[in-house]
Amino acid sequence: MTLLIKPGRDAAENWIKTITAAIPDLDCRIWPDIGDPEEVKYVLANELPDDAFAQFPNLKFVAGTAVGVERILKNKSLPADIPVIRAANPERAATMTGWALHHVLRHHRHFAQYEENQTAKVWEHLKYLPPEDVRIGVMGLGNLGGTVARTLVDLRYDVAGWARSKKDIPGIESFAGPEAFEDFLKRSDIVISILPNTKGTFKLLNRERLALLPKGAYVINAGRGTLLDETALMEAIDSGALSGAALDVLEVEPPADDHPFWDHPKITLTPHYACAGRAVYGAQVIIDAIKDMRAGKPLARVVDKSEGY
Repeated sequence: MTLLIKPGRDAAENWIKTITAAIPDLDCRIWPDIGDPEEVKYVLANELPDDAFAQFPNLKFVAGTAVGVERILKNKSLPADIPVIRAANPERAATMTGWALHHVLRHHRHFAQYEENQTAKVWEHLKYLPPEDVRIGVMGLGNLGGTVARTLVDLRYDVAGWARSKKDIPGIESFAGPEAFEDFLKRSDIVISILPNTKGTFKLLNRERLALLPKGAYVINAGRGTLLDETALMEAIDSGALSGAALDVLEVEPPADDHPFWDHPKITLTPHYACAGRAVYGAQVIIDAIKDMRAGKPLARVVDKSEGY
């Protein structure tokens, strides 16, 4: 049995070391060294060429190395009956929470202004609202978004969450489905998106919906760049309707040299690194999946292909 790995940010050797320690008889190969394609039963990758899956007649499952699996799902050669799972791990939730929390505090506590004041040698206390009076809305309440939301509750922020179905998380007001989205936006002084790229999330934050946010609201996006209308966002910031944005994801990455976000004083960019996770943690998902499949048990963390996550 062979596991084929096309590594992402973490080296393939790091995945192999952890996985083979738990499953010594597993043969691991690194793309593009496929060997005999009939021996490949499992694939671990973020994306492969469009015709890649057609050469693996004995494929049992595909595991995504990233949180989002849209690149795998869009692959035209992926058989419809082959399950796709996500190599999620607790470290990703922790790193995402740290990134989101940084940008919430940077905005709420005026840290960017303090940095400017230091350069100008200005010693001044800037007023800010108590966290109980700051309404934060988290879009997406899965492993990542739920962890972010719970951490913000611990810091005494007024937190609500929006997802496709109702969630019961202590201290968090839950909004669910399209019919509740407008009310969710209207009560979000800071909105944080951690949603995947699906048909249902494409341009979800368009011009009309951004206009529903309270005046001076702040937008934080660490989900996917396709969710946000970038032109509408910049127009809303420039008009004063929104106070700014922190973006870890864009429609096109990296952005062109002349992209207006590079130089915008009220937009902070990071290079799609909010949700980092080492192979040593994600590998356990692969180990469990292979052992479950060998034992005839159902797989966990299987993606709903119709929903995209």
